[in-house]
Amino acid sequence: NRCLPLLLPETGRTNHRGWLRLWEEGEGCGECDEHICPSVPDNCPAGRVQDNCGCCDQCANVEGQQCDPDGAQKFYGQCGEGLVCQRKVKKKSRRADPEPTCVCQEKGPVCGSDGRTYTNVCQLREAASRGNTNLTHAGRGPCYSAPRVLRGPRNLSNFTGNDIIFSCEVSAYPLPVLNWRKTGSDQYLPGDDPHISVQLRGGPQRYSVSTWLQIEGLLVSDTGVYSCISHNSLGETSNPLHAVQTPPRTFLSSHRSLYSPDLI
Repeated sequence: NRCLPLLLPETGRTNHRGWLRLWEEGEGCGECDEHICPSVPDNCPAGRVQDNCGCCDQCANVEGQQCDPDGAQKFYGQCGEGLVCQRKVKKKSRRADPEPTCVCQEKGPVCGSDGRTYTNVCQLREAASRGNTNLTHAGRGPCYSAPRVLRGPRNLSNFTGNDIIFSCEVSAYPLPVLNWRKTGSDQYLPGDDPHISVQLRGGPQRYSVSTWLQIEGLLVSDTGVYSCISHNSLGETSNPLHAVQTPPRTFLSSHRSLYSPDLI
């Protein structure tokens, strides 16, 4: 008899439990018989490695998954291609986490052949494996691209005197410039209007920018179409949205059109 790793059917990852480890240590490896090796998925995200006995193939551990840092311990499994098993040290406590994890050896973003930017080459390999595609490494650094809307503004309506906040998130490299504009005006908001303000910050995703347009104390004159406009050296995109304000004590029915004359 010999020990064999127990595989999770959903992911192909080794299911590490205390009783399994004790069972393996008690049984030992013995003679290798490849005919009794468990099946391994075709698309292991981090490639394949041999089990602790050096007999059967199994899916390697992916980035962020717990792993065995040296030959003295055989419990969590081995990291896959381009990954190294390390203990992360927290900055504040300067103490290592109790269990090491797989870390990508190559740092920095990479551009995939699909035009998307990945955190590192290991993440790109995982995406290619899970999607079962011919995704390849197109180049180091982020992909150069025109602005792409990750989260566009949505139509809103409210009573006069209340506030409205529109939001917009755009991804691009080089990072895009974001502005707000109301249809019929050539000026970017807020201009010199004290009841309109605009906020801007990077993120939350890498190489993305988020912006908010806030209108405080809505007036009937604020009714109109507002656009989130983003541009960089490679292009421009615009996302119009409709902001409709209603007079005081006027009920806005959810099934009525935003363009009903009695709402403006």
